Amino acid sequence: MKIKIVLLTALFFMAGIYSFAQTQNDVKAVAIINAFENKLNLDGYDVQSSFTLVQKKQNEADRVLKIKIYRRDAAGLFTILFEYPESEKGKGYFRSGDDLYLYLPTTREFVYRNRKDDIGSTDVRTDIFGRLTSLEKFNARYLGTETVSKWECDVIRLDAKTLDVSFPVQKWYVRKTDGLPVKVENFSVSETLLRTFYYVDYASVAPGKYIVTKLLAVNHLEAGQKTLITNENISTANIAGNIFTRQFLEQQSR
Repeated sequence: MKIKIVLLTALFFMAGIYSFAQTQNDVKAVAIINAFENKLNLDGYDVQSSFTLVQKKQNEADRVLKIKIYRRDAAGLFTILFEYPESEKGKGYFRSGDDLYLYLPTTREFVYRNRKDDIGSTDVRTDIFGRLTSLEKFNARYLGTETVSKWECDVIRLDAKTLDVSFPVQKWYVRKTDGLPVKVENFSVSETLLRTFYYVDYASVAPGKYIVTKLLAVNHLEAGQKTLITNENISTANIAGNIFTRQFLEQQSR
């Protein structure tokens, strides 16, 4: 009986992956994704900046988190260092390619994490801060156009091909005027709306290259819960290579 249950579980698991893979890419969706990822992926530049995350919950005081981000997109690297509050200070993330580690200074250990990890228990996941590689992990389909606020947008649906994604079903709303995303809706496999990200504002960091400076994450499973994100002190100066190591995070907590 136990063997049958294991086999059935495995079959359902494989059926889920197979169903993800059935959505076929279409040419228009691929072109739109490649265009905005080329603008948001900062290949050829080192970038560091300071993020402030303010989480709001009903009947609770605002929770503020400050983190510093170091990016080297061409190598698929980023380091996140927690700076505030004191209870989070010294924690950090290190990503190299698909490998993501969370450093815990209290135990001085690195814990392997996946893309579903929420930054400091806020409504924002780690994928927000790194290089975009949508077509490696999703199939894309063009859904038409919709208006978001005053912007006419192309709408792209992404269906996951693998399990290592922040959300398995996503809808990206991409502004026609400049080809930048203004909203992303994130769904479960059963297409329950989980979170919506609003890309409120961008800054140009180099010709044809942009970074988000204001973002709002809305949690649809918790009434009234949302996280406001601001990005400041953006620099494209070269970053020392040792910052993109696990040893760097260990040194910051000593």
